[in-house]
Amino acid sequence: MAMIFQSIRTTGLLKQDIPLTRSGESTHHEPMFLQCEVMFGSPSSNCDGNGICKIAARSSGQLQPFVRRTSCSRASALFTSNDNDKGASLIFRRDWLCSKLMRGHFRHGVLEMPEPCPIPKGFVSALGLQITELPAGLHLIEDYGTYYRINFRFIQ
Repeated sequence: MAMIFQSIRTTGLLKQDIPLTRSGESTHHEPMFLQCEVMFGSPSSNCDGNGICKIAARSSGQLQPFVRRTSCSRASALFTSNDNDKGASLIFRRDWLCSKLMRGHFRHGVLEMPEPCPIPKGFVSALGLQITELPAGLHLIEDYGTYYRINFRFIQ
């Protein structure tokens, strides 16, 4: 999967090109990526400890270019849906994560979330998600060399 972090002027969303058939119809649904800042920690511990404390949407108007790092307790990411809108994914560029985040939250290829994290309402509606929070639990961190992907699936 090739990752491109290119900004396109829209209403705060990143889109990929959609292949079209001869009749002009879409052949399949392409994912939509939204820019966000992820604050690490536990919501009940004032963003201290393990997990994801908060997800904040980036500019709702004009897209802003990503910055390398904002601080060592947060990171820029892309947010998208998965599992037919029943789950969500966060994508982090490796070089945008400080060593403290890497040691504290990305160790052993698993993100530990002791409690759920709310998803911004604008993300839920824009992506048509069937979930409103990232579930608590252990979440596999997929390493693609230059970036990480964490899939959050709601298990019933």
